[in-house]
Amino acid sequence: MESPSLDVMQSLRSAGALCSGGQYEQALTEVNDLWNGLPSNKVEVPNAYMVLEYAVAILLHLARLDEARSWAERGLAFREKRHDLGEAEFLIAKVAYEQGDLEEARQLLSTASEKSGGRILHGEDSKYRALIRQSVGG
Repeated sequence: MESPSLDVMQSLRSAGALCSGGQYEQALTEVNDLWNGLPSNKVEVPNAYMVLEYAVAILLHLARLDEARSWAERGLAFREKRHDLGEAEFLIAKVAYEQGDLEEARQLLSTASEKSGGRILHGEDSKYRALIRQSVGG
């Protein structure tokens, strides 16, 4: 039998392929089914956090921001297990940015950057780095 970690990643690869084919709603259904099929203590399941990342990315693409926010906030439960490197804050910040709450996004991005030593912003959209650089007064 395969480990739950491999099962999660295989399912996410399938959802990723659906997204690549433009089938975002079907991908979201797969991701949601995967999440609901995980044990209740999801924090203990290897790679379960990645399910949240996929769900948020898909929902952002679909501009379903309130749902994306709900999924992103679930990531806070994973902070300790993932060594609290700012990933949960960054995920919520991305949603806050798209929701137009730039002050919250700036605060969360700053926290995420500080916790990760700046690494979390590498390879990400430059708009996040630019937001951190902006002074509070403009």
